Amino acid sequence: MLPGHLIYEVDITNRESVVFINSIKARNLKGFCWLWMNLPRIIRSVKRHHGAYECIPALVSPVQVVMVSYWYGYGELGDYYKGEYHQSFSRFVAKHPQALGMFFEHFPAERSGKYINGVFGLGRNFRRKV
Repeated sequence: MLPGHLIYEVDITNRESVVFINSIKARNLKGFCWLWMNLPRIIRSVKRHHGAYECIPALVSPVQVVMVSYWYGYGELGDYYKGEYHQSFSRFVAKHPQALGMFFEHFPAERSGKYINGVFGLGRNFRRKV
């Protein structure tokens, strides 16, 4: 253990949580404007959704963001994608297919990582394990 640091793992008990990673990259001016006009709403919509318990957005460059979010299960993640905000996003992509580049990846949370001096990610939903 590092002196002066609190290091812990979490005990993942339900095996239902989902780690979701997505990225949006503006490919032209229309995509750039859309991204910066909508990014705060995207982040808020995930943070406020009843099925998400953590959302960590990161700026990769002025034209790309990556977001890691943690969900109670695939059902809750699916509910988000049926919601109005995601539907409006889908309409924009359908209307302007070259404006944005994106990827979406999801993984079941089977093991904990290590947490140092804070409660992040999966650690926000599970018990500490020393």
